Amino acid sequence: MFNLKILFLDIYKNEGFRINKDVNGGFGTGNNYAGGFFTKLLAKYQKESIFWPPIYFASTMGVAESFKHDCKYTTNLEEANNNFDIFILSSSIVACETEIKAIRILKDLRVPILVIGPFASTCPEKYIKNGANVLIGEPDTALLTNPKILNELKTEGDVIHPSNIPASIEDLPLPSWAEIFKHKKCVMGFLGSGNSLPIYASRGCPYSCFNYCTYPLQQGRNLRNESIKRLVDQIEFYIRDLKVKSFLFRDPVFTINRKRVIDICKEIIRRKIKIVWGAELHLKDIDNELASIMAKAGLRIVFVGIESINPESIKKTKRQNAPIDKQLSSIKILERNGISVKAMFIFGFPGDNLNNALKTIRYALKLPITYLQFSVFTPYPGTPIFSEYKNKITAQNYEQYTQWDLVFNHENLNIFDIKYLLNKSYKDFYSSLLRLLKIFYRITKIEMRKKFGLF
Repeated sequence: MFNLKILFLDIYKNEGFRINKDVNGGFGTGNNYAGGFFTKLLAKYQKESIFWPPIYFASTMGVAESFKHDCKYTTNLEEANNNFDIFILSSSIVACETEIKAIRILKDLRVPILVIGPFASTCPEKYIKNGANVLIGEPDTALLTNPKILNELKTEGDVIHPSNIPASIEDLPLPSWAEIFKHKKCVMGFLGSGNSLPIYASRGCPYSCFNYCTYPLQQGRNLRNESIKRLVDQIEFYIRDLKVKSFLFRDPVFTINRKRVIDICKEIIRRKIKIVWGAELHLKDIDNELASIMAKAGLRIVFVGIESINPESIKKTKRQNAPIDKQLSSIKILERNGISVKAMFIFGFPGDNLNNALKTIRYALKLPITYLQFSVFTPYPGTPIFSEYKNKITAQNYEQYTQWDLVFNHENLNIFDIKYLLNKSYKDFYSSLLRLLKIFYRITKIEMRKKFGLF
């Protein structure tokens, strides 16, 4: 095995809204909120204040560097030249056609191309057809036990199935955020100013919403945990070396294991680490004790999927929702502990109609939450539910799968209904002066904790 010069290309389509390749199980989303005044304003703010590359990309770069390869990160295709031995590209559904265009340009340089990530691993055909190699499975754990893959890449497109069993996440070197920070800072406006980082405490999700959710497509349904010591050591390293003060846990559901969450928080508190962090969790897991210790450890924002209040839609998608009274009580507990709740809802579920969607908006507006998100149900390739929709798909290309566009013929809703609902929900929520003042107050408290260790 010889040392290689590798360019890690993280290519994005130039749009008026934020594209994130890390969320949605690594398939990515594009916050195309439909074009009303408030939605355009929100889309512009998010594009300017929120960016981070996929964790799998930074982690794979860390693996390559552990083998003494010379790695560089960029989002600029113009930095590619034939002085590199390999081009490694991140993949996503939301920038797929843009990535394909980049591959066609890169092919002229006669340098092997490797595409990685959950989307390419699930749908490799387009990438291979255009001359790229696609690594199947988790790229970081696969490469760690199959290092020869990089040295044996060809210039013709092919599917690469690792021969050795993937490594444990405990064996992975640190992601190469230091290299990424040389070229592009990670920022998360909802966690205040300054450097932020996404981080995993675990991978995998056992919940039944895998029927339409993309997270298990690569992470699987079995839970795999980082050790608490290694996790908190990482946090301290990033604080010291990269001046990071805010973290976003990208676990599909952070609170699956209550005792483990409490132990993580206790270790952060014991080491007197003053950070702010966010996480996605399930409202059914929340009580006063858990919310209190998470807040003490620095939790300041949570993302909770409520999706719909239509029982038919919840049943058809096999989603596990907390009962209405539990949703409300958990939200009150979180907000009372200074933890901002972003409640996430979806229009266009199976069986949804205009009346049900308007009921869901009214329900959302009554909740004592800080942030709100409405998106559009999207049947993704590779998920079990996609087979029910593949003959109804109307999208002309993958980049329309933004999660804010209707990509199939819905039985009750059309694209104009969806645009109306998106504009109405965001306008009705974010046009409230009291809600905007609350957001300002919460962000101010976050800044005070990050700068002075207060709150």
